Amino acid sequence: PVGTYKVLAALENDDLVRDPDESIAGTNIVEVEVVAGEGIDLSEGFKVTEALVVESPGKDGPEEVQGTPVFVFEDDSSEDFYDVVVHDAHGNEVWRDDAVPGVSGETFVNVEYGGPALEDGMYYRFRATSMKESGNQDPTALSRTEDLRGVFIWRP
Repeated sequence: PVGTYKVLAALENDDLVRDPDESIAGTNIVEVEVVAGEGIDLSEGFKVTEALVVESPGKDGPEEVQGTPVFVFEDDSSEDFYDVVVHDAHGNEVWRDDAVPGVSGETFVNVEYGGPALEDGMYYRFRATSMKESGNQDPTALSRTEDLRGVFIWRP
C-alpha cells in the first residue's frame, strides 16, 4: 500500500541485529516512500552487528515461565550498563529497567523482572540493549538481543 515504510533487518534468528549505535554512519533507520504504480529505489543501506545472545527465557522459541521471570543474556564486554524492556503480545511496554549495571568477568547477565503482575497465558518478549557512556552526550547503544528471541508465556 501507498505510504512511508521503515526498512528493517529481516526478522530471523541469525545472531545479527541492525546496529543500534546511531553515533556512527550507516546506522540510521532507512525509510522508503511507496507511490502507487512506481518502483522502489533502495539505494541506502544500514549496518548490522552481532546480537546479544539470549540464554533464557526464549532462547530458541517461546518458553513457558512460572513465577518471577529472570532474563539471562550474554554479557557484552564493552558495555557500561544495559537497558532491559518487556513488551506484551500487543506491543505494549510492560516494564523497563534502563540502568542494569554492567558485569565484569561474567559470561551472562541476570535481570529479575520487577514490573507489575503479568497476565496468565500472555506472551511477552524481553529485549536487552548494551549501552556505553558517551561523556557529556547521551549514552550510545552498542548491541541488542534479536527480535524473535526472549519470547515467553507467563504462568502463575
